[in-house]
Amino acid sequence: MPYSRNSRPPYAWAKKSFESGLSPARRELAAALQSLCPLLLITPEGADAPTHNPTQGEVANRLTMSESALSRALSGKVLPEWRSVEVLFEAASTDAPKQGMEVSVTLEDLYQLHEKAAGEQNSAIATRLSIDLESASRQLRAVRDENAQLRSAYAELRAQHDLLRKEASLKTGSLRSLQRKHTVLQRKAASLQEQVSRLEAGSPAPSSGAQAAAPLPVPHQARDRQRTELDAAAAQNVARRAEVLCGGGRQADEALALLRHTADAYSPAETALLVVLLTQNGQDDLVRDLLHIYGRDKPDREVLYTALELLKADAPAKAEALLLIAAETRRPYKSVQH
Repeated sequence: MPYSRNSRPPYAWAKKSFESGLSPARRELAAALQSLCPLLLITPEGADAPTHNPTQGEVANRLTMSESALSRALSGKVLPEWRSVEVLFEAASTDAPKQGMEVSVTLEDLYQLHEKAAGEQNSAIATRLSIDLESASRQLRAVRDENAQLRSAYAELRAQHDLLRKEASLKTGSLRSLQRKHTVLQRKAASLQEQVSRLEAGSPAPSSGAQAAAPLPVPHQARDRQRTELDAAAAQNVARRAEVLCGGGRQADEALALLRHTADAYSPAETALLVVLLTQNGQDDLVRDLLHIYGRDKPDREVLYTALELLKADAPAKAEALLLIAAETRRPYKSVQH
């Protein structure tokens, strides 16, 4: 904005104050440029003679630069291009002799100051760039560390995912196996129910030549502490009885007496356990005799319970044999016709 010609002393606008942080070379260059402005002869537009109090805008037009650029160059806020410095020096060198004045600075002095100021500016820029580069490097290292942590976490999650997939595959196979076993169990249960119904109705049971039942998978059921203790005691009793029955050198009568006593004294669960233990010890003859005595002498209810216990103990063949013996011994008597 042009200054009023009568409001301030001539070239007062050229006396710019410097900021405290301004570099020495730029301060000297700006002061030298300020000293050149009063040497200019400016003839305002439409005037016949030069004015002794030109405005900053009129001087800027003479130098073919913007008023704001001239103001920033004189205050040292911006380092002007070297060509702008040359134009100002040439204009001052041309106008000064016309006024009987001399230029107090040489073009070489201005060049040295401009180079020095440019070096300081470049150094400051380099320092800022170095600081920015160091900050960017720290950020890059932090990002790389975070990326490494994320990669490690991803690898762990991927391993867990693969493990879960394997476990799911195994569980799926186990579920299918259980479903197949459940289907077999349902079929065997239906067959056993049919045999029980025939037994209760007094109908003949299937012949001993029928195909032996396949082992049935019976799931374990939760039991309370008292029942568990009773089962443990029963298992100990059965184990001792199995040792007695398996002992060598016994007479047949003594063995039969032990079997009859066992059939009378043992519960269905204990009897089933004893049958399993004797079978594991290879005492097939004792097992056959025990099943025969038990199926012949015990009530139907206990026979059925014992057969169920044998199924739970994974001995379906023994359960079927017991039911067949019971059915045979209870078959109605048929008179022989002569």
